[in-house]
Amino acid sequence: MLPADPSDNAGTGTPERTTGLLADRFADEVIPHTAYLLGHAIGLTHQRTDAEDLVQDTMIKAYVSFGTFREGTNVKSWLYRIMANTWVDKHRSSLRRPAEQLHGDLTDPQLAGRARIDRSLPSAEAEALKRFPGEVAVALSQLPVDLREVVYYADVQGYRNTEVAEMLQIPVGTVGSRLFRGRRELRSRLSEPVDADDRTMPRSA
Repeated sequence: MLPADPSDNAGTGTPERTTGLLADRFADEVIPHTAYLLGHAIGLTHQRTDAEDLVQDTMIKAYVSFGTFREGTNVKSWLYRIMANTWVDKHRSSLRRPAEQLHGDLTDPQLAGRARIDRSLPSAEAEALKRFPGEVAVALSQLPVDLREVVYYADVQGYRNTEVAEMLQIPVGTVGSRLFRGRRELRSRLSEPVDADDRTMPRSA
């Protein structure tokens, strides 16, 4: 089970004194990670449009809770935890929020403009498919969420087990166990015949 959304912990940390300072810090420290978030979002959703929606929802939650962000915390891990929890909620409820909502919630026009997804960014999914045959990509997408996350970040993105553990907020031993089971299930799926019609990436619910 994923940890509680960091945006729910509004009682910790020291809120910024002014909205202007908060917006400036957010623009400097968080917005530059938009491409990173998009790559990970595509790895979770397997759909560019859904990934962009997920990044926008993540940015909204991150902005709302940024006043309580503790300096010294790994920004990427913090953003990933927000995104992962947001994705689980969206996956379960199958809700879709309009892309325009980001600009309504982030009231600073310049900040909202910088937060827009650059649709020219290279697709992380495309890069993964270059690295793996179609059958591997399909089999990976069909793994249970907890196994797929670990396999994706360890084997596709190349993170160490300790880094995966930090991002997912789970023990390193759990990462190793899930990685072992995920790889085993992946091998099992790859040993099954795959029809030509099944070589496309399935759409997440």
